[in-house]
Amino acid sequence: MSASYSIKFSDPYPVYRKMLQETPVFQDKNGTWHLTRYDDVKMMLSDQRFSRRPSGNFGFISASKKQTALDNVISRWSLFNDPPEHTRLREMMSVMISPRFMKDLKSLIETIVDSLLASLLQQSSVNFIEAFAYPLPVNLVNQLLGSSLDYHTLRNWSLGFVNAMDRGSPDDFEAISPSVLAMQQYFEDLIRMRETNPGNDWISTLVAIRSTYHLSIDDIVSTCIFLLLAGHETVQLSLGLGLMLLLKNPEQQQLLQTNPDLVNSAVEEILRFESPLNKASRWTREKIIIDEIIIPENQLVVGLINAANHDPLKFPSPDEFNITRSNNRHLAFGYGIHNCLGALLARLELQTAFARLTPHLHRFTLIEDKIEWVANSSLRYLFNLPLTIRHL
Repeated sequence: MSASYSIKFSDPYPVYRKMLQETPVFQDKNGTWHLTRYDDVKMMLSDQRFSRRPSGNFGFISASKKQTALDNVISRWSLFNDPPEHTRLREMMSVMISPRFMKDLKSLIETIVDSLLASLLQQSSVNFIEAFAYPLPVNLVNQLLGSSLDYHTLRNWSLGFVNAMDRGSPDDFEAISPSVLAMQQYFEDLIRMRETNPGNDWISTLVAIRSTYHLSIDDIVSTCIFLLLAGHETVQLSLGLGLMLLLKNPEQQQLLQTNPDLVNSAVEEILRFESPLNKASRWTREKIIIDEIIIPENQLVVGLINAANHDPLKFPSPDEFNITRSNNRHLAFGYGIHNCLGALLARLELQTAFARLTPHLHRFTLIEDKIEWVANSSLRYLFNLPLTIRHL
């Protein structure tokens, strides 16, 4: 079934409701297939009949397009590989992100959050993204990697990456090459330093395990870039989206302030209601049939995560923001073998941040007409979340 929709970046949910009701499985004018229902998206994320890579060269739009610096980096990520390569890369990443590692990080996260919050509360008006949401995960991932990238440089690199990957055209991939090459050089220099002077950080760990997992220097560089980007984007987006939701829903804000033990449940509802990852893509290995609709082999299929997370067949009253929602099995962190390896870390950061923010929520006023979004269809990307802060 073919269909065409125009989606508003600031509020895609009316269109998602229409898709779920009228065309839960459809092909757009560019030939890309879209899945919207929870069960279909979950199936796409876990079914081995779908691949993370098309046949031929790596790419999003054309399987035969010219290889770029960005292709060379992301083709080494576990996120864009199938087993057995995915298995090797995933096992390597799991060495650095384990439950024991999470436990050791809690006090460090609390220290960063408390410092940022103290600074935030001294201000009268502020962009919450710049003042709190972005510095928290960037500060943490810098310490974990052993890097020292400033926020401005990292944000420029990161926005270039996510926008190029979202649009997926050969021109976009080529245009981001200077930034990709700069990132590669930055991390290659750090890796060479850790080879002779190791520390207690992720780069040193990668250097130490390189022979075990047969890692080349390019593998380690690409992994560092992935850890840097994935290590901050999901958290900074969810912090902004979560605060926006709480301030737009004063009854839920009051409920959380009265019952702060609901913070973990609130974080899960934030992730469901406004998943930072808006969509995920796969390629069909063979013919797939859904509701008698045939999706041929080697087709690009997009699962709309935020549509699935608002599927009324899975979530009662899906458009109601409810921090006491039970059985909240959202797809914000994906599903199957490619589920987000850093989900434990992201949850710990979000839970800690919102636990500390909650007592002060009544002091924040959202300036709704000044909210700015990045025009990105893959991520729910808030750029400016302006607040006024009442002083006691």
